[in-house]
Amino acid sequence: MKEVRLHGRFGQPIGELVKKIANYALEKGYHVQAFNSFAAVRPGAPTFGVVRIDQEEIRERSTPEVDADIVIVLDNSLIAGGNILKGLKPRGIVLALGVEIDILGDKEGIGFKKLDSYFNDNPSDIGGNIIKALKDLGALR
Repeated sequence: MKEVRLHGRFGQPIGELVKKIANYALEKGYHVQAFNSFAAVRPGAPTFGVVRIDQEEIRERSTPEVDADIVIVLDNSLIAGGNILKGLKPRGIVLALGVEIDILGDKEGIGFKKLDSYFNDNPSDIGGNIIKALKDLGALR
């Protein structure tokens, strides 16, 4: 099972992206679970969503501690706090736009992939670009 956690701020399309990734995975024949956090409903409040994707039935249920394989960051200011890396599996991967790996600081064993190149052709298709990145990482086909 692959767990993808998306981090952003209230007002960013976290919920829409979770749905888009989940729907794409369902169309490709995967078993999927998707859920969003219920954060403070105020502009700029940190929030997250999770998509679980597997070839087999997913028996695990929602939990406050998600051990993500991939963390996607929509607001890079959240990286500095470090909480978005909590629960990232060993050799997990962080995907972010507009930053370099040094933003992670001294975090050994964490992979990093810039999303910038995915946004060159169609910068407005956030969901499609993130799905392309997840396909390249082997989380989707």
